Amino acid sequence: MNKKFSVFLTALFCIFIGGVCLLSLLLPKQEFSPKENRYLQPTPTLSLEAVTHGKFMEQAEDWTADHTVGRDLWVSLKARCELLLGKKENNGVYLGTDGQTLFAQYTAPVDLNRRMDAVNALADKLSVPVYFSLVPDKTYVYPDRLPHGAPLTDDGSTAAAAAQLCSEKVAFIDLYSAPWGQDSFYRTDHHWTTMGAYTGYLTLSQAMHGSVTLMENEPLLESDQFFGTTWSSAGTTWIKPDSIYTWVSDKLGVQVIAYPNGKPVEGQLYVRDKLDTKDKYSMFLGGNQPLCVVKNPSAAQGKLLVIRDSYSDSLAPFLALDYQEVHLFDLRYNLTPISQYVEENGIDQVLVLYSAENFSTDNSVTLMAR
Repeated sequence: MNKKFSVFLTALFCIFIGGVCLLSLLLPKQEFSPKENRYLQPTPTLSLEAVTHGKFMEQAEDWTADHTVGRDLWVSLKARCELLLGKKENNGVYLGTDGQTLFAQYTAPVDLNRRMDAVNALADKLSVPVYFSLVPDKTYVYPDRLPHGAPLTDDGSTAAAAAQLCSEKVAFIDLYSAPWGQDSFYRTDHHWTTMGAYTGYLTLSQAMHGSVTLMENEPLLESDQFFGTTWSSAGTTWIKPDSIYTWVSDKLGVQVIAYPNGKPVEGQLYVRDKLDTKDKYSMFLGGNQPLCVVKNPSAAQGKLLVIRDSYSDSLAPFLALDYQEVHLFDLRYNLTPISQYVEENGIDQVLVLYSAENFSTDNSVTLMAR
C-alpha cells in the first residue's frame, strides 16, 4: 500500500465519520423508537453537578448511540456480525435453530419463598377458593428450537418448587403439562398467542370449575405484521413478522369496563386501533391497565378475580365464555387491598396467574399479601 493510497483511505474514513457526525447533529431527532418500542435518550443538560457525578458523559454517550444517523442499519449489521462470529445471542436474545424464533433469557427467582409467602398470605385472608398457576416460558415449550448451550432457560423447576410451597388453601394448576402446540407462543415476542391462551384456558377452567367451552369456529386473522418486544431488543430485522388472531367474537355480547385512571370507562375486548401501532398485542383489552372487568351475564359461572400480568389480556375473552364477571387486577398499577376488593365485589374465585418470568422478577407480586 503506497503513501497516496493510505492518505486517500484516511481521508475517506475521516469524511465518512465527519459526515455521520454532522448528519447526526443536524437531522431531526426522534423521541421514540417504534422498532425498539422505547423512548430514546433526550439531549443531556450540562450542569456542574451532572459533570462532577459523571451523569453528563453517560447521558451524552447514550444520546450519541440513540441518535446516530442510520442507527437501525447499524443495529441490524451488528446482529448479523454477531451471528457470523458464532455468537448465539445479541442483547440477551437468542436466535432459535429454525432461524425465526427469538428467545429472551429466562430469569429464575432468587426469592421464591418470599413470593409464595405472599400468595399463601392472600389465601389466608380470603374465604373463597384461591388458585395459583404459572405460564411456562417459551424456552420450556420449544426446547428443540433453542441453540445448543443456551443458558438461562426455564426447566420447569420454578413451577415445581412453587407447587410444593403452596399452602393447603392454594390450589396449584399445572400449565407446564398442557398440550402446547407449535403456534402457542409468538416467535418475536414473549407472550402466548391466542391459540396458546386457549390452551391455557382449557387447563385453567377445567381445574377451577370442571368444564370448558370448546371453540367451534376458526380463529380470525387480525394482523400479519406483528413484531414483538423480543424482536425489538434483538436487532434481527430479517425475522418474519408474527400474526395476531382473535377467536372469541367481540359480538358475544359482553360488556367491558376499563379503569385506566381509577374511574370506569367503556372498554372493548379488542381495541383494533392498536393494530396500527408497534405494540399490536395491546389490541387485547387495550393493553396494561390497573383494573378491567369483563361481564357476560349469560355465562354459567360467577365472578372470577384474576391477579395477573399482560398474559391475561388475551386469555380474558375465553374466561368470559364461562364467567359472568372476570375482574383483571394488575398489582403493578393497582394498590387496592385484594381482600377488600374481593369482599366489596362479591368475588367467588381468585386466580393468581403470572408468566414464570414475571413472577420471578416483578416485585409487585408481593403486594398481594397486603
